Amino acid sequence: MKIFCIGYNKTGTTSLYRAIEELGFKGCNLRGGENLLYSVKSNKWENIYKFCSTSQLFKDIPFSLPNVWKKLYEMYPNAKFILSERDDAEQWFNSIKNFHKKGFGLSDDPTWKEVNSIDYVKQGFIAEYMKYTFGNPHKPYDKQSLIESYELHNSEIKKFFKDKENFITVNVSNDDDYQRLCKFLNKPVSKDSKFPHHKKT
Repeated sequence: MKIFCIGYNKTGTTSLYRAIEELGFKGCNLRGGENLLYSVKSNKWENIYKFCSTSQLFKDIPFSLPNVWKKLYEMYPNAKFILSERDDAEQWFNSIKNFHKKGFGLSDDPTWKEVNSIDYVKQGFIAEYMKYTFGNPHKPYDKQSLIESYELHNSEIKKFFKDKENFITVNVSNDDDYQRLCKFLNKPVSKDSKFPHHKKT
């Protein structure tokens, strides 16, 4: 079985991923996945498919990038697809902005030059991720641009998977969704089980 977590980064994907690992599924090499941003940008899908052969469970870049889920569905139509969401788009926006600010030492109103100087994976990676995912507005954390991208991503996925049984949405702040997740993955669950919480922002 392949399980793809296709929600945007900072939608509780780490808590979701750890919960699924605890249910007995093998996670992937997360840093190896992040490097595939460049394969997506250059349409080298064979690299993504090769990476998918290494494990069962996948999250974040490149699997969270816009429209990558379409290619995954073409290759793995019987896989499990999970869309993680925040309570609302503004909560998600605050989460990603605060996480980047704290994690990368950004100013309150960072410029593209500042984001491009971040040395994560390699220098310029975060800027490339931001531009590919959210467009290239005047400022990297333009609230309207990010929220529009987030809402479009979620709505397109929900529309496509509307009548498909191999899809579920989850909010890791909702304990009932953990019960739904276990049923979705055909795993037993105790009534007091809940999502583990990681990287809270």
